[in-house]
Amino acid sequence: MEKILSEWNQYNKELSLHFTNRDRDRALPVMRNAIELFKQFLFESNGLDQDSNRIEDCKLKPVNVRERLEFVSSMPALFQSYKQLAELFAEQEKQYARKAALIQVKNKRPD
Repeated sequence: MEKILSEWNQYNKELSLHFTNRDRDRALPVMRNAIELFKQFLFESNGLDQDSNRIEDCKLKPVNVRERLEFVSSMPALFQSYKQLAELFAEQEKQYARKAALIQVKNKRPD
């Protein structure tokens, strides 16, 4: 997961710069890559294969993820889409961290 989040941090910095400069043309391919990275993160953080599962199969997911992802995917060159994608990453990261912490606590408990 660290690799995915590291890659997102790079995309996030680049997208922030492009949107600050109002350069939608340069932001567009980065946004498309970042959207695919989010999908990968969503499925991997749920321990699922992206090719054989659907978003509905994910137990850990942000609220209204399907609708929000459809919005982002349909208009990736908009600043609002970038902000929404950043929120999706943040929410999924929190859910994954919570799950990892619960597993760690569970494993430390004596039976």
